[in-house]
Amino acid sequence: MKFQNIYLTLTNIALLANAAKWQFNVVSLMEPSYTLGLKYEDNVVEMKSETFPVFTTSIESGSSTSYKYVVLDNNGDIVSEEDFEREYSDEIASTNEVYNRKQKNVKIQSLPQVFDPIFSNGTDKYKKYEDNQVYTVYAKCDESAYEYLKYNTFVNGLKNDNSAECSVVFVTKTDVYQRTGKLQLIGFDSRKYKKLSWKIKLDKKILGRKSIKFRSNANDPTLMRDKLSSELYKAVGVPTYSSAYVRVMINNDIYGMYSLVDSVNDNWIAPFIHGDDNAHVGTSYKTYAGADLKYLGEDVKKYRSYGSYEIDEVDKDDLKANNNEFYRLKDFTKLYYQWDLKYGNDQSYDAVEALEEFFNLESLLRQLVIESLTFAFDNFWANSGNYAIYYNPEEDRYQIIPYDFDGSFHGSMGSESRFTKYYLNNTDNCIKWADISRRNQDTYFISNLFKHDIIKNRYDEIMKETVDSLFNVESISPLIDSLSSLIEEDVAWNFKLIDQLDPLINGYVNHFTLENFKDNTNYKVVPYNPKLNRNDAQYGIKRWIEVRSKQCGDYADESVSSAEVYYTTSKPKKTTTTTTTTTTTTVAPKKTTTTVVPKKTTTTVAPKKTTTTVAPKKTTTTVTPKKTTTTVAPKKTTTTVAPKKTTTTKKTTTTTKKTTTTKKAVVKTTVKKVVKTTVKKVVKTTVKTANKNIKISTVENRCGPKYGRCQDENDCCSSYGHCGTTNDFCKAGCQVGYGLCF
Repeated sequence: MKFQNIYLTLTNIALLANAAKWQFNVVSLMEPSYTLGLKYEDNVVEMKSETFPVFTTSIESGSSTSYKYVVLDNNGDIVSEEDFEREYSDEIASTNEVYNRKQKNVKIQSLPQVFDPIFSNGTDKYKKYEDNQVYTVYAKCDESAYEYLKYNTFVNGLKNDNSAECSVVFVTKTDVYQRTGKLQLIGFDSRKYKKLSWKIKLDKKILGRKSIKFRSNANDPTLMRDKLSSELYKAVGVPTYSSAYVRVMINNDIYGMYSLVDSVNDNWIAPFIHGDDNAHVGTSYKTYAGADLKYLGEDVKKYRSYGSYEIDEVDKDDLKANNNEFYRLKDFTKLYYQWDLKYGNDQSYDAVEALEEFFNLESLLRQLVIESLTFAFDNFWANSGNYAIYYNPEEDRYQIIPYDFDGSFHGSMGSESRFTKYYLNNTDNCIKWADISRRNQDTYFISNLFKHDIIKNRYDEIMKETVDSLFNVESISPLIDSLSSLIEEDVAWNFKLIDQLDPLINGYVNHFTLENFKDNTNYKVVPYNPKLNRNDAQYGIKRWIEVRSKQCGDYADESVSSAEVYYTTSKPKKTTTTTTTTTTTTVAPKKTTTTVVPKKTTTTVAPKKTTTTVAPKKTTTTVTPKKTTTTVAPKKTTTTVAPKKTTTTKKTTTTTKKTTTTKKAVVKTTVKKVVKTTVKKVVKTTVKTANKNIKISTVENRCGPKYGRCQDENDCCSSYGHCGTTNDFCKAGCQVGYGLCF
C-alpha cells in the first residue's frame, strides 16, 4: 500500500513536469452581458474578453484532451453549456472557435466553368471571400443613431440613409480585425423585414475591402439563393460579387446569419473588372425597380429625379462629371436609343457591331440566361432593378453588373399580373418569361435587342451550353450539399432568433424552421402560412433546377437547331483588326475569345504551318480589336501582328481551313499549335462518305439540304449545317451524305 502511494506521487510529479500550456479562443454568440467559460476536468475557468466577442484563456494541460465551453452570467453561474465534447490539438491555440459550433472542415464544391471570364477575377490584395468558413462580426454603435436606423427604415416615404458611428470586430477562423466605421441600412424591400440588411463603411480595409455588406436573406428559407446565383453568374464569366456567410451582432441585438457580399463600388470594380487595385475607375449607377434605360432627353435632372437611378461612383478624372454626375447615364440611354433608330430593322452584323462599339453585349446575354434559368424576378430582366450601369473608361463602353439575388430560384407564380400563370407549360417562356412583368409591361431594352436574330441566336447558344454543362441537378447539387453541411447549425440558430429580436423593430417576419431549410434546399415546398410567414417557396431549389433545366433545355435544343446564324462577341481592350478580301482573321489579344462570320471563308492565323484546332465549349466572344492591323491573303502571306501597341512581324503560311463555330464549337482565344489529324487517323468506326450526287455547297463552310455537301471532301457536315472535322461535326447528329460521318 505504501509502495502504491509512492508510485502515484511520482506519477503526479511526472505529469506536472510534462504539463503543457494550452491556449483557447472562442467567439461568443450572446449579448455582451454574458461571459464564456472553459470547462475542463469538471472545473470551470472564466474566460476574459479584451476584444468582444472573442474570449480567451490558457491552462496547464491535464490527463484529458476533452473540454467544452459554457455561458456564464454576471454571478459566474453556468447559464448553458455545449452539448458535445471538444478534443484539444496543437492547432486549437491559433483557431477562433465558436460557441456551440462544431469545428468543420467542409470543402465548398465549385461549379463547372461554362465560359471563360470576360473580365478579371480579383487581385492579390482583393480576393474572393473564403466561403468554407462562417465569419462573425460584432458592431458596437452609437446607440441613439443606431436606434434611429432600426426603428425608422423609411423617413417620409424615403429610404433612411443616415448612419451610426461604430467600432467593428471582424472575426475569421484565425484572425481578429478591429476597425471603426459607419453603419447604414441597405436595400429597399429588405427594409420592410424585421431582420434588416446592413452595410459598414470602414476606416481601414478588411481583407482588401473598405465596405462590408450583410444581406439578411429574410425571405429565403434556405439562406442560399443569393449565394448560388452569384456562383452561377461567375460560372458563365459574368462579373459579380464574391459572397460567404457571416453571423451579425449589433449592440445587444443578435441578428443571426447573413450573406457577406461585396459592394459593387470603385474598390471592387478596380480589381474585378480591371484587374488592378489602382485602375482608373469610371462612373457607375445603382438602380431600383423601373430603371428601364429609356432616353429622357438632354436634361440630366430628369435622370436624377426619375426615382430608379442613383449615382454610386463618379469618375474623379472626368471633369465633365463635376456637378453633372448623370451625364454618363444620359449618354448611354441616348446611344442605345439612336442605335435602335438606325439599326432596329437591320439584321446584318453591322447592327451588332455598332451596338458593341458602346456596350458589352456578351456579358449581358450571359447574365440574361442565368436570370431566366433562376427566375430572378427582382433583377434586370423582370424588374429592371438591382444592377449597376458602369462606364468602363478602359474600353470606352458601358456594361451591366448584376447584384442582389435573393429573389432567384423563386419558382412561385405569385402575382399572376406580373408573370404568365402557366409559364412552366410554355417552352418559349425561357425567353418570354418576363414579358409582362415590368412596369406597364414595358420590355424596351431587351425587346429591342431580341429583334435582331443574330443576338437572339447568341442568347440561345449560351442557354444551350449553360443547361448542358451547368444548370442541371447533377452539376449544382454538390455545391448545394456542401453549403448545407457548412451552415446547418447556424441556420437552426438563425431561425430561432427572430422572436428574440428587439420587439420595437417593425417589419415582416418569417418563422422558417430547420425542416423548411432541409426540404427547400432539395425538392420540397415551403407552404404559405399567413399566421407564421410573410413568404413561401413553391419549389425546392433542386426541384426548380430539375424543372427549369428541362424546360429551357427543350427550348434551346429547338431554337439552336433551327438557327442559321451564330455570333459570339466580346470586345478586347484598345485593339482593332483590319482584314482584306472576304477572309476573316482571328487574332487573340487579351480578354478575347471568338469570331464567327458565316457565309464567308474563315481563315485562322496559325504560325509555323500549323492549323487551328476547333475547341468545344467554354469560349464565346467576338474579336474586334483596335490598334492592331492584321493583313491576311490566301496562301503564303506575311502577317503582321501588333497587340498592345507593340509591332511584331512574323512570316507565316496561312492554312485555309473551313472551320465555323457551331452550337458547341468555337475558336479558342489562344490558338493552340496542334497539327491537324487526318480523318483516316481519327476514324474508329465505319465511315459514311459524302454523296457525290449531291451538289457541292457554294457557301464556304456551310452544308446540308439548303446548301449542299461540304466543299472539302474530308469535312463532316454537323447537325447545324457547318463543315468541320471534330466530333461535334462528325458524330452525333452528323448529316449523312453532305459530308463524312463516323
